Amino acid sequence: MGDSVQKVVAALKDADCFLLSTHINPDGDGIGSMLALSWALKKMGKRHVMVIDDKVPEMFSYLDGYQDILPYAEGMLLPFSPRCLVALDVSNIERMKRVTSLLAEGGQIINIDHHLSNSNFGDINLVDIKASSCAEVVFNIITGFGFDLDMSTAEAIYTGIAIDTGRFRFAGTTASCMRITGDLIDAGARISLIADRLFYDNSLETIKALSEVLGTASLYLDGQLVVSSLGNDFYEKNDKEKIDTEGFVNYPLTIKGVKVSLLLQEAVKGVVRGSLRSKDDSIDVNDVARIFGGGGHAKAAGFVVNEERLDAVKAKVIDAVKAAL
Repeated sequence: MGDSVQKVVAALKDADCFLLSTHINPDGDGIGSMLALSWALKKMGKRHVMVIDDKVPEMFSYLDGYQDILPYAEGMLLPFSPRCLVALDVSNIERMKRVTSLLAEGGQIINIDHHLSNSNFGDINLVDIKASSCAEVVFNIITGFGFDLDMSTAEAIYTGIAIDTGRFRFAGTTASCMRITGDLIDAGARISLIADRLFYDNSLETIKALSEVLGTASLYLDGQLVVSSLGNDFYEKNDKEKIDTEGFVNYPLTIKGVKVSLLLQEAVKGVVRGSLRSKDDSIDVNDVARIFGGGGHAKAAGFVVNEERLDAVKAKVIDAVKAAL
């Protein structure tokens, strides 16, 4: 776990002028964790800003404080010079890209995460690999402050947990996780609304993208690996701003006999993003992703490869999975 919750609580109480951030291609865990910690800092009267080096996904616009998250821009001026960067759900510092340039020289980094592949890049590292999500870790921090959750913060944390447990299906769905979820519901989290916004509120472009992905699905390694893709041609012919591929990699994983699902995407020409999922304890996809500079968890991981063709990346990942099986 590294440093304790109590050490992080003390550090957050002692410091001021915080910069909160999460990884590129932000998901519900990163966004929810940022918003929940922002709420706690507001209660303590701490100055802080939230910045990510990406667009803020509209699907999370139901969360209170969503409008306060700033996309990074060259030359952006902040209301103060951040002296402490809090990285949430970030496995390595590179995944925040240019946001780190906003931290004042000599500033402190607090790293709050739950990924097995975390590089412990912070001055303080709270990495709980047994937690279902970064949001669960943030819940424990807020508990350490002694604060009672309000509805909006409960919804931010619930969003993170729901996303990272795959709707409470993955191995991280522990008894502790479910007890916390009960506390969030007691605090007023509107779980039906959240489910609708996260899973049942898709654009037509997203449904077409899913159709494309499923149409490319092919089996390899005696049916143990399924590979699907969404190439740059598809993105160029459609409104990529309306395409959300979150969870697409899980659909082919339901094929009988498949142990690993790989989804490759090229939304930007020459940049291939890979998502890996496993439903078999015999293969750790985190190890596979790390070969390509990525990481994550044993059963869910990802990576990004620059300046290579999608087909070339596909061949290399198939070989890596073959070696891992």
